[in-house]
Formats: sequence, structure tokens, C-alpha cells
Amino acid sequence: MSDFADVEAVLWDYLDGLYEGDVDRIASAFLPEANLYAVKDGALSVLSREDWLNAVRGRTSARDNGHPSTNKVAWIDIAGTTAVARVLCSFPPNAFTDTLSLLKTSDGWKIIAKTYHVAPV
Repeated sequence: MSDFADVEAVLWDYLDGLYEGDVDRIASAFLPEANLYAVKDGALSVLSREDWLNAVRGRTSARDNGHPSTNKVAWIDIAGTTAVARVLCSFPPNAFTDTLSLLKTSDGWKIIAKTYHVAPV
């Protein structure tokens, strides 16, 4: 497969895993060192991959709540062993715009950082 197809496959592991509540599938898309970043109430919020995965484990998935998937890959930009992608998804009552940074290691493409914006659906 091409780098583009490989990156896209990682993004869909993340998006579909998130929609289905499949924590193992989500984890497979991220490097263990990954963090999630956002601005909440004007301040920087940093969450480790493990803390976030534990939160996902403890909630009912959007699919199991009966919500249709709104997942979309908006764009992908690749430069050598780095990539950036924008994806859109929702977990009602919120919609998320995620900007994901990926690295290509000997294990293939993985997400190293997620920055996100949350807005009401």
C-alpha cells in the first residue's frame, strides 16, 4: 500500500474504534507516548493516551447509544515520515474536529498527537 492508504487506514482504525467503543482498535492507531491537547475554558488541557483510553472504556459508545456515525477524513498531508490529518466525528451532544499528527516508525504509521476542538452538534 501507499503511504497515503496506510495513513488513511490508521485514521479509520481511530475513527471506527471511537464510534464502536473499541479501545484496542483505538490504541493500535496511537503511539504509547501520544497525548491529546485542547483548550478548555481558555486554558490548555493535556491528556495522556492512557487516561483518555480509560475514559473511553468507561462510557457507552456512540454506536451503542444509537447515534449514526458522522466520521469523515477531511484531509491528509504527508511529508516523508510525518503526516498531518484533519478528521471530523461526533459523540452527541458534541462534535469534534481533530487535527492528528502521525509518524512513520518501523511499526508503520501511528498517531503521536491529537489536538481537538469541541462544539455542540
